Amino acid sequence: MGSPIIQSRRPEFVHKACTKCHNELEFSSTTLPSSKIFVQCYSCQKICEFEVKGAGTQSSASTGKNNNKWRFGSDREPLETEYYDLLEVSVTADISEIKRQYYKLALKYHPDKNNSPDAEQRALLWERLTRPCSKVLNRISLQFKKISEAYQVLSDPELRRKYNEYGAKSNEIQPEGGFVNPEEFFKQQFGGDRFVDIIGEISIGRDMKEVLQNASMDETSNASSADGDVRRRENNKNIQDEEREKIRKERIDKLVGKLIERLDHYVKASDPQIAAHDFKCRMEKEADELKTESYGVELLHAIGFTYSLKAKQHIGGDHIFGLPRFGHIIREKGHVFSETISTLKSAIDLQQSFTQLQEAEKKGVNDAEKSRLEEAAANKGLETLWKGSKLEVESVLREVCDRVLSDPTVPKSTLRRRAEALKIVGSVYENVRVGDN
Repeated sequence: MGSPIIQSRRPEFVHKACTKCHNELEFSSTTLPSSKIFVQCYSCQKICEFEVKGAGTQSSASTGKNNNKWRFGSDREPLETEYYDLLEVSVTADISEIKRQYYKLALKYHPDKNNSPDAEQRALLWERLTRPCSKVLNRISLQFKKISEAYQVLSDPELRRKYNEYGAKSNEIQPEGGFVNPEEFFKQQFGGDRFVDIIGEISIGRDMKEVLQNASMDETSNASSADGDVRRRENNKNIQDEEREKIRKERIDKLVGKLIERLDHYVKASDPQIAAHDFKCRMEKEADELKTESYGVELLHAIGFTYSLKAKQHIGGDHIFGLPRFGHIIREKGHVFSETISTLKSAIDLQQSFTQLQEAEKKGVNDAEKSRLEEAAANKGLETLWKGSKLEVESVLREVCDRVLSDPTVPKSTLRRRAEALKIVGSVYENVRVGDN
């Protein structure tokens, strides 16, 4: 026996996204064709203005929930505007505006606390950031996924054209291989896959999942006793700490092997002078490719600084009394302290920006002032995420370099050659500039 056939009916309601909180709104429309209507959001009470094309049917609104089977849109008049509404851009927005707005909203709705595996210092940083309740976290996560999906379509010219013409329900607007997991997508913003063999995977995506898992557990623990809740939290934290340590160890083990493999192009060469020139040219070519990635230049500078400092430490150890090495160790400690303080300041600035934004919303400031505050908070959020990720990367690379340059099973002459090669790589990376050919 086949599946039962369910009768449909003509759509009676319009679906749109609130321009402030982005919750989905449903309302009936009896207005004249192509008229503007004002709708109050049930959640945040914002009064939103929408243009409705036709009365009383789903096809009258430019959303992703309508019955547009026999209608087609264009680049100037898209069939739907839900994705544009999600990103808060006009249908004529160029790619730079779409990208800028995505970063702004992704930072606003990204539920990641971004804890690093080694994180006592960085835990202080993220502890200062607001901890939303579990229900808010889940709502934020859902909205983040919607924003990421909208960006992946509108940032691709061909997918955008098809979306404008056929709407979101068309099977043709999905990227090849489907939509990218938003956690993975956001992780790509710091270096992407090209840097994985050098720094490993930054923990943004993984920590996001942990936050959401904890939020989900919090929602189901309301009936538990206080003591039981404390024990559950402690047990969960211990499990997560062990998992972080395991992941960190695996990450470092892999990076040690990758770094040795790269340095061997110099270490195993027969003529040191020729090898130094060839190796430097090889690294310069690599750096030219890596710098084009998102935050590529900044990452290369951070990696180069760590490589150079560690190479000088181990080469300097050959000097009398080891004094040069001692100086480089002091410089390393000072750098770590300075970077940690800088990141904490960024986190405090970010928290203050969100506080100012919340106060402004309570006072009912105009849209221009609110937009300015949101832009400032987004910029500070991105800066804070970057600085926190940089701390993590440098911490991991310091341990990787120490293992590569201090292996007791390797001859000292080989360790010396590794340090020389690492110094070359560090120098090349540190001197990369945005406009260099």
